[in-house]
Amino acid sequence: MDRFLLFLNSAYLGLGSFFSFFLAPLLFRVLQREQAGSVVERVFPVYFSLGFGVSLLTLLLGFRLGKLLPLLALINFLLHAFHLFYILPTTHGFKGVDYDAFVRWHGISMGVNLISLLLTALICVLLLRR
Repeated sequence: MDRFLLFLNSAYLGLGSFFSFFLAPLLFRVLQREQAGSVVERVFPVYFSLGFGVSLLTLLLGFRLGKLLPLLALINFLLHAFHLFYILPTTHGFKGVDYDAFVRWHGISMGVNLISLLLTALICVLLLRR
């Protein structure tokens, strides 16, 4: 089971790192801001839903692997839930209406995403050490 969880979390970590640090910045360099934003806006719900699912599975299956792993998975799950059900709709609501609020919430979104990726990396390290 720990190999399965390692596979899921490392796949999500790779996907999240690729999207966050390579693909999204590339889209904003190559496309006009509105086009890049439109593409990224369609990817976000899928991306954060995957993280939500991976963290939920890690939480549910990780209880047999100690106490720290499920705790990290729970924190990650709550971050993904917050992102998916609060940050994304809030940010989307400010898009085109209040640029300063949009930028502020976009920064919060980036910070939560980074914390989530770091937690996922830590979960992978814990699973590798088993």
